[in-house]
Amino acid sequence: MLTYDHFIFDFDGTLSDSYASFVKAAMMTAGKYGVPADEEQVYYLLKKYSTVYLFDTLPFGPWRDTAYAEFSKLSKEILAEEAEMMTGTVELLEFIRAHGGKSYVYSHSGEIVLKNVARWGIGHFFTDYMLGDKRYPRKPAPDALLELVRRNGLDLSRSVMIGDRDIDVLAGKNAGMASILLDDSGFYPDLEVDARVGSLIDVKHAILCP
Repeated sequence: MLTYDHFIFDFDGTLSDSYASFVKAAMMTAGKYGVPADEEQVYYLLKKYSTVYLFDTLPFGPWRDTAYAEFSKLSKEILAEEAEMMTGTVELLEFIRAHGGKSYVYSHSGEIVLKNVARWGIGHFFTDYMLGDKRYPRKPAPDALLELVRRNGLDLSRSVMIGDRDIDVLAGKNAGMASILLDDSGFYPDLEVDARVGSLIDVKHAILCP
């Protein structure tokens, strides 16, 4: 028996192994503008913080906004062609469905989520999506997550937010639901969560009733 009925997943870095594509796009953009960038530093800033933080940190100067727009377009193109599912994605989604649970996606990434879900053939696992709706503030604000809860009639006490960054689990906490952190890089050792796992495979053990 599962501990929860409703499983709300972040996408990039949680279900999608997206960071290689983000790093590639960022390095190409930095190279175009002659901005010095190290792949490890770029990965760290992207993974722990955000793409916005990365472009605020690297010395793009007056070209910051133009470079960020180019990066956003380029990263979507690379993601659509190269991004793969995180190891264990299908197995976990099948496990949840087989045990009567339902899965959802809450991501700021927009249409690329639907494109890759279709490309990977996993759309049948998801009940609903919340994808970068500009009417709601971004994570960790709970507004978009609460709208997903409202329109699907979810019981907050039986719902859990699963993500790889602090803003994911904080959005869940702020909405009043449980949280599971996929902390494969060990970036958030002090973040309070209901469960901490190193991979999607480990989520199975975190969602089964003892």
